[in-house]
Amino acid sequence: MMIGAGPGNPTTHIAGEMPDTVQHQPYVALHGWDSRGQEWHGPDELAYTLSGSRQILRKLRPLASSWHGRLHAQMPGHLSLNLCASIHDLGDAGLAVIDLEGSPGGPLEVTLVVPAHRRTRVRKEFAFEFAAFLRFLEGPESSGSELAIHDYIQRVLRETDAATTLVFSIETRYLEREVQILIAQQVERLAISMIAWMTEKDAAHSTRLSGALRTRV
Repeated sequence: MMIGAGPGNPTTHIAGEMPDTVQHQPYVALHGWDSRGQEWHGPDELAYTLSGSRQILRKLRPLASSWHGRLHAQMPGHLSLNLCASIHDLGDAGLAVIDLEGSPGGPLEVTLVVPAHRRTRVRKEFAFEFAAFLRFLEGPESSGSELAIHDYIQRVLRETDAATTLVFSIETRYLEREVQILIAQQVERLAISMIAWMTEKDAAHSTRLSGALRTRV
């Protein structure tokens, strides 16, 4: 995992290229669900750097709410994977689904991203709806895990400092170690790009709203 940034304020860049490391870095905590062990691990701190995430962010910037495309993951000298991914802005959080191209069954990984500045928007039914969504996707592979996932997410949302950006990475299939490593790398890149995307969109919306209010006055 990438270890880094401490607590701070969400970035408010609206346009143009963001630097690889951001001056005001949000505190990003990653919580991971291990499908085989049926347990949570973390939280781990993710360094808020766009290195490795720029390509995805460029694809997200023009979009209002959703993206679907392919990702290529490779471990030098070892495994190479062609992955399908979809990303959605749900209003209070971001959702990413990763699957192996042509693979039967449910997805490999589902990731939730809750930016700190959106924590007050999170619906009361958020954890329940997410657990139901996992079951709809035919995952996780271990039946009965949804309750443990629901309870943990609900507790973290309730007990974690509101200045913390939360990432929940749910492994929904039993994966070999090499595949786990590649998927984890993609999850981190997707999570950081989603945080930047939602932060930029919300900052732009606030700017437009402020301008409209000034015009009315």
